[in-house]
Amino acid sequence: MDQMLQHFPPGILTYPDPSEFDYSTFLQQTEDIPFPDPSHSTSAGTISESSPGQATPPSSDGQSTSAVVDMSVTRRQSAQKQRLERRGHTKSRRGCYNCKRRRIKCQETRPACGHCVKTGLKCEYPSMPQITHQVPLFSLQDMRFFQHFLTQCYPHHPLKQEEIWTHEIPCIAHNHEFLMHAILGFAASELVPTDSSFIQAAMNHRIKAIKAIKKRLSESARAQTSYEEANALVATCFALTFQSVCLEDGLAEYMTFIRGILIVGMQMMFKGIKPIFEQLFEDQQNEMMEPYLRDLPLIQRGWADAAVEAISNLRPLCAEPVEVEYCEQLLGIAEKLNVNSFDAYKSNGRQYAWWMMLPHSTFQLLINLDRQSMILLHAHWIALSQIMAFITEREYDLREKMPTASGDAGPAPGFVKWLKFLNARVDYEHQMYNQWPLWVEAQLDKDLTFFGRRL
Repeated sequence: MDQMLQHFPPGILTYPDPSEFDYSTFLQQTEDIPFPDPSHSTSAGTISESSPGQATPPSSDGQSTSAVVDMSVTRRQSAQKQRLERRGHTKSRRGCYNCKRRRIKCQETRPACGHCVKTGLKCEYPSMPQITHQVPLFSLQDMRFFQHFLTQCYPHHPLKQEEIWTHEIPCIAHNHEFLMHAILGFAASELVPTDSSFIQAAMNHRIKAIKAIKKRLSESARAQTSYEEANALVATCFALTFQSVCLEDGLAEYMTFIRGILIVGMQMMFKGIKPIFEQLFEDQQNEMMEPYLRDLPLIQRGWADAAVEAISNLRPLCAEPVEVEYCEQLLGIAEKLNVNSFDAYKSNGRQYAWWMMLPHSTFQLLINLDRQSMILLHAHWIALSQIMAFITEREYDLREKMPTASGDAGPAPGFVKWLKFLNARVDYEHQMYNQWPLWVEAQLDKDLTFFGRRL
C-alpha cells in the first residue's frame, strides 16, 4: 500500500470535503444538494450514568451499595408484576375508536362491536389501508435503452471487461438508482442519431444520475460503503464518462468523470474494497496492448510533423504552469508518432494519468475554457487524438465480446464534435495558432476514415 501511495501527489490524496469532487456545474437547473462541512465534526459522547465503566457512588444514608441495588431490583420486579396483573387483554390494532379511547379490547365485530352496542355509542372503525400499485420507475422506453446497453453500447473500458459490463453491472444497477440512470442515459444518447426524440430522456437520466451520485458522495463521510455500492459508483462514473463523449460540449465533463473514477477507485483501495473491474488498479493496459501495437506501422510522417510544429507554436502562449506542462505532454506524444506507435500510445496514456492526478485547484484551471490558450491546447489534443486513431482504435481488438450491432465506431465521433466545438471558440486574434486543428477538422468532414479510423 505504501508503495502505491508514493505514486499519488499530495494534492490529490487530501480531500477533506466531498465537494472537492463537484458536480454542481452540471446541475444548473436542479436544486443544489449541500455537502457536509467536515469542520463541524461531532464531539465524542460522554459516558452515561449507567455505563459499565463508571463506579456506583455510595448511598447517602450509609446503606451498602449491594443493599441499594437489591432494593431497586425488588421494586422493579414488584412494579412489573403489578403491570402484568393489570393487563387483562391483548392489544387490539384494528378496534373501533371508542374502544381505543377507553383503552379496552374491542371485539371488532361489524357493523358495531359489543361494547358500543351495550353502551349505545356509535361504533366507527378506522378505514382499512388501501393497496395501491406503484407507478413503475422505468418505462418501456427505458427498457429499450437498457437492452441497447446490454447488446450494443456497453463500454470497452476497462479493457477486456465486457462480461462484467453485460452481466455483473446490470445486476448491481437494479439496486442503485444512480447507476441505472447513468446506464439508461448513456444508451439513450447512443440512440439519439437514430431518433432525436431521445435527447430529452438522455439528459433527464443523466441529471438524475448526477444528482443521485452527488447525494451519495455527500453522505460518504457518514455512511459505510459496501463492496457493491463502491463498484456501482465506479461503474456510474464510467457510464457518465462515455455519455459525455456524445455531448458536443462534454469535454470538461468527460475529464471530470474520468478523474472521478480515479478518486472513487482510490477510496476503494484505501478501504480494502476489491474492484469488480479487475484492471481498475493494476497497470496492465500497456502490457495487454503491446502484442497489438509492437509492430504497428507509423502514421504518415507529414501528419506527425505538422502536429509537432503546431503544438510547439503554442509555447509562447502558455503562461500558467499547468498550460506549460500540458503543452509538453502533447508535444511528447506528437514526437513519439515519428518513432514508434506503441511508444506514442504509452505517451498518450501518461498524458491522461498526468491530468487525472492533478490537485483539484489545478485541474479546475485545466477544464476552464475561458482562456484562449487552454482552448487552443484542448483543440490540439483532440486533433492529435484523431490523427493517431489508427493506433488507439486497436483497443477494440482486445474485446472478448463484440456488440451485436455492426460497424461499431467507438467514442471517437464524439471527439470530432469536440474538435468542432473548440475550433469555433478560438477568437480572431488566435486563429493563426489554430490552423492545424482546423485542417484536421476539414479532413474529417470529408472522410471520417481519412486518418485510418475503422467504421
